[in-house]
Amino acid sequence: MRVAFLNPMFGKDFTKSARWFARSRGRVQRHPDYLCTAAATVRAAGHEVYLVDAQAKNLPTEDLLPALRDFAPDLIVYQASTPSIDADIRAAALCKEATGVLNVMVGSHVSAEPEDTLRRAGGAVDAVAVGEYDYTLRDLADGVAPADCLGLACLREGACVCNAPRPFIEDLDALPYPAWDFIDIEDYYDAGKLFPFLTLVSGRGCWGQCTFCQLPQVMNGRAYRARSVESVIGEIEHDRQLFPELREVMFEDDTLVAQRSRERLAALCEALIRADFGIAWSANARVDCNDLTLLRLMKRSGCRMLCVGFEFGTQAMLDNVRKGTTIEQMHAFAENASKARIRVHGCFMFGGPGETMETARETIRLSQRLPIDTAQFSGMVAYPGTEFYEWAKREGLLIPGDWREWVDEDFEQCATVRCPTLTTDEINALIDEGLRCF
Repeated sequence: MRVAFLNPMFGKDFTKSARWFARSRGRVQRHPDYLCTAAATVRAAGHEVYLVDAQAKNLPTEDLLPALRDFAPDLIVYQASTPSIDADIRAAALCKEATGVLNVMVGSHVSAEPEDTLRRAGGAVDAVAVGEYDYTLRDLADGVAPADCLGLACLREGACVCNAPRPFIEDLDALPYPAWDFIDIEDYYDAGKLFPFLTLVSGRGCWGQCTFCQLPQVMNGRAYRARSVESVIGEIEHDRQLFPELREVMFEDDTLVAQRSRERLAALCEALIRADFGIAWSANARVDCNDLTLLRLMKRSGCRMLCVGFEFGTQAMLDNVRKGTTIEQMHAFAENASKARIRVHGCFMFGGPGETMETARETIRLSQRLPIDTAQFSGMVAYPGTEFYEWAKREGLLIPGDWREWVDEDFEQCATVRCPTLTTDEINALIDEGLRCF
């Protein structure tokens, strides 16, 4: 079978491959790592694949139709997000008109809202792959009927039917490396990374219970499934051969740098030291992983920067979103990372359950007290499928009336939840204040 993978364009410089679906102030663009892994999985099963990250290239769907027709696919897969879903459906409609083939959508939004997606598509989308979709797409390409394919949802006789769920992939080493040969590495940028860089997913899922984080709740589950150290080292070597100019690898795991996975992290660091790739690495980190000896080992292995979700400045606010960390751990982490000479980018939020002007100001004060290098501030966003979204919906606090309103007219983040004690204007002012004061 011939399978095309598309990440359709929404707005200029918008990103659908990051954790927050929006055009960032820094115009960050992230690699479609999960989509490329699925494409590689289908290719490894013996099928011909074609992948276009039209969003990274700011390429309208109309402009990619000639190449799509030339490829003559039997199946087209579309990456979708919450704010872009209607635009993604329009892209699918254009491609279906041009090719007449089976259209399947993937991603966290459609996994959380399969019925809404299918009904608003009006026939332009034939099915939704719910959750992890690598093997769902492989099975479809292998000829498994949609009605029998695990993890697939579709409309049958007017009713939304969700097949039996697709089990999580326990042996992630069995997946091939992402099909990066379809991308131009220079399309992806982030002022906080060395250029050019690549993302690498060395494990999926997260033990954390944060109410706002969408990937563990909708896509990858609340347990950490780690690839072997050998598989990760092999991928970096593969990436260096594919892109000799590569300067940094960003580990996109939720839980690579965390107390519960510290032994595997240490083993990975030792392997990186032995491999001596000569490139830097960065990662997401939890503040409970604050051992100075381990942080120094990370530095020796090439760790340059850690992106850390400090989130809030009071213990009560952290507990309200079930972050599972403490203010004391934050200070220990930041101080020891500084001693280890690892840069720290802090992420802070406003507008969670129980937020007041005083708790918000305490978050700003915390960002100033911590010995970190850079910081970002944002309003808390409620994405479908998360406990935070369900809470806001139940309490009548959701602001948007349509998915498009999850971003503003400039495709940038905007408030999605009405805070009982803070207005939207006050939250926006706090974001600006946090940036100014930091």
